[in-house]
Amino acid sequence: MNNLYKSIIFMLFLDLALSINVVAAQADEDTGLPNMDCVLEPSEIIDVGSAVAGVLETVNVNRSDMVDKGTVLAKLESDVELSTLNLTRARADINTAIEVREINAAFGERTEKRNQQLVLESTISKQVMDQVETDTQIAKHQVRQEKENKFIAELEYRRAKATLHRRTIVSPISGVVIERFKTVGEYVEDEPVLRLAQLDPLHVELIVPMSHWGQIKSGMRAEVSIEIPGQDTHNATVIRVDRVADAASATFGVQLVIPNPDYKIPSSVRCSLAFISPAKNTDVISQVEKTEDKMSLKMDDLPMPSEKGETEMMTIKKMKYIQSNSRTTIAAD
Repeated sequence: MNNLYKSIIFMLFLDLALSINVVAAQADEDTGLPNMDCVLEPSEIIDVGSAVAGVLETVNVNRSDMVDKGTVLAKLESDVELSTLNLTRARADINTAIEVREINAAFGERTEKRNQQLVLESTISKQVMDQVETDTQIAKHQVRQEKENKFIAELEYRRAKATLHRRTIVSPISGVVIERFKTVGEYVEDEPVLRLAQLDPLHVELIVPMSHWGQIKSGMRAEVSIEIPGQDTHNATVIRVDRVADAASATFGVQLVIPNPDYKIPSSVRCSLAFISPAKNTDVISQVEKTEDKMSLKMDDLPMPSEKGETEMMTIKKMKYIQSNSRTTIAAD
């Protein structure tokens, strides 16, 4: 009897799986789009180079290394730039010239006040007083001049700091190093040093015949199957539909996006794609849930032989009747 009930349970679950596949197939037919071949690619591939020419001093990464945005990838030799930075920083920190000019200006102001009283008493001439006032004004302007020189020195320090920073190569994205072109000691000018790929998100590149023009819209969803054993089906969303077709092949391009935060989905691989009808997406889920409710039977709900000696054959007939009723319910939905 135990083997009989195991067989019954297996038949029920098999019927559930077939029913769900039928519902999903009906939804796929509603899109009017067949399954299509596609290619899964990184969302960005970047050849990273240097902003200035120079000799590589260090390269901190190699092929297949994961990097975050802002990670220092390599540095150029920068002894001269570092010395210039230290020199301009020292100049920007000096305040002695300003202090000397401020002392001189303060003395001029005190002298001017004393001489004003002497002019009223006709002890000194107006010529002398005019000379004192002029010297005081010159001293004040010299203070302002030294402050402006300090400000220029600070700007030169910032420029030297930026120049040194340009000799450091940092990652513009979070991703993986897929190729290394240069090594320590090589001269870099216009050539890239490293090639990076951004793997989150991934892009699905699809070439669609012109016969389906207008059927694919931004925001549509699709299921992407990767042609690698052990890979699950992934949901993708259309983000771009080409507005210019290729006349030679009578096709146009479509781009979809797949989130890949844990980097478990491989890239640069072939895949197949099936669009999900937006109108039917909710209906499919609802029908599948109804199917699961209809087919969810507990062990206590299975028909047991009656006290009158009901045979195992009768039990099997009852189960077939339950299955046929479930299919009828699905078809009606």
